[in-house]
Amino acid sequence: MNRLKSRRRSNGLLTASLGLALLIGTAGPALAHVGYTTLDTTNGVVSSVDRTAASNAGWLAGQDATTWANSHDQRFFTFTLPDTMTIDFTITGTNTNTNGILNPGYSIFAGTVPGGSHDGAGNLPAGAAVPLSYVGSLTGFASWSPFAATNDEIDANNGAPGLTTAHWGTYRSNGDVTMSTDGLPLAVPPIPGTVSTMTFTGFSASNASGASVTGQYTLGAGIYSLVVGGANPFNLATYLADAIATNGDYTTPSAALTAYNADRLARTFNLQFSAVPIPAAVYLFGSGLIGLVGLARRKMNAAA
Repeated sequence: MNRLKSRRRSNGLLTASLGLALLIGTAGPALAHVGYTTLDTTNGVVSSVDRTAASNAGWLAGQDATTWANSHDQRFFTFTLPDTMTIDFTITGTNTNTNGILNPGYSIFAGTVPGGSHDGAGNLPAGAAVPLSYVGSLTGFASWSPFAATNDEIDANNGAPGLTTAHWGTYRSNGDVTMSTDGLPLAVPPIPGTVSTMTFTGFSASNASGASVTGQYTLGAGIYSLVVGGANPFNLATYLADAIATNGDYTTPSAALTAYNADRLARTFNLQFSAVPIPAAVYLFGSGLIGLVGLARRKMNAAA
């Protein structure tokens, strides 16, 4: 009896250990892909969130029509507005991990890309669940990009081989972004990857040399993405040069890879975010004007 209980207990511990190992093994890559933090849009609530962004150049790279950017260098937030509201936020580089101040940049999009989506989705063996129509719609990655291995799948599905470009990744901070998850090809039945597009609103800003940037916008009801990354041009030049110097080899130790990894060290920042409905915002504005008029009248009466 005791042996049987011991065996059952051992088997249970082994199963739990294997499950934990599987969870850890699968959680790592997922955490490296797009993961959204939801911001509170309740009237009067200020969300204060501390996060990191890889490198000090992710947002700025996304401004370049030639290279685009690596989505893994950005931090993604989402918020839902039940009605037309004015959002107000400040992003401040804090350097709490001593990796350097983040010079922040941000872009606002209508909609979201799927959680867990990433650059290079489609570089999977036969039976992969990424929609082939999505893979075929991609224009390819630079030979030095971490996602260059996806180019053969792209060429095999776009009907016109040779569309490889100088793209670093899939993210753009000044245009619409479409991304896909890998799906679960080994599930029974297989679960296809999810594809969606977030549409650039035209709202973005950056601070290339300072630690803080603010934004205030009036937006209609809907779901939005706020994406934050680094905006320093000197750091971008260094980071891009080191990426190119790897020649696309991000596994073999080299001086270029060491420099590239140093460029990508996470930089901390704080986001203060709030949303106010338009009627309330108008009321506060009107109250402020009334207060100023009252103050002016009191001054005039005092002078008389």
